[in-house]
Amino acid sequence: MKRTMILLLSMLLLLLAACGKENEQQAFQPGAPVEAAFTLEPKELVAGDTVTFSVKVTQDGQPVDDAKEVKFEWWKDGQEKHETIPASLQGDGVYTAQQTMNEPGSYFVYYHVTARDFHNMQKTPFTVTNKAGETPGPGATPVPEAGADPSHDHGATGHANAETVDYHFSPADNIKVATPTALTVHLMKDNKALDKATVKFEFWRGTDQKHSFVDATETAAGQYDGNVQFPTAGDYTVKVHVEKGEIHDHKDFSLSIK
Repeated sequence: MKRTMILLLSMLLLLLAACGKENEQQAFQPGAPVEAAFTLEPKELVAGDTVTFSVKVTQDGQPVDDAKEVKFEWWKDGQEKHETIPASLQGDGVYTAQQTMNEPGSYFVYYHVTARDFHNMQKTPFTVTNKAGETPGPGATPVPEAGADPSHDHGATGHANAETVDYHFSPADNIKVATPTALTVHLMKDNKALDKATVKFEFWRGTDQKHSFVDATETAAGQYDGNVQFPTAGDYTVKVHVEKGEIHDHKDFSLSIK
């Protein structure tokens, strides 16, 4: 009888341990990916119109109203300067922002959605036409013909090649001197996540000759993280290096460490 009780107790303990391990594994299962659906209104824009950028954010088909950050980045084709405007939650997972488009031409807009440990971004082209009866002024960007596929290098300064990489650099908030800090970069190519790339962060202060390098790890499709420690305060340059197949690209970003 005593042996039977011991055997039953042992089996019960093993069963409880197995259940606990299974529950622990379930608890650490990653959540479903966050999805984003972008629209802009009106679809046919005339110079002077106000466009509404909108993105609906969902997870498992349910609206996400607690996104950490939603913003829209837009620029005119051929211009290096990009404008970024924050989005406001309208409810039911819909975030919007408005912008008046004063000049005709070809434009691009990126939505950036950071929510529940996911980051989504995608580039969309759009066109602003002249007002009826007006002609473009000198130096105006020509409006493409219907069906044209304009392109814009939102990527690197440096290597000139046909492979355009789009970057979204996200350093941690409140970076402190001599403290390990997370740097994150999201990479896109042809509006798809650039995964399985070799990515490095190179950084240096001001005109310092010594540069430091840190390997980045891909933590999600197209998302690369690295831990960097800035030894002293000052203005730093962080160069993101990307290699995959024939892609050899880089882009510089500025950081001020206090």
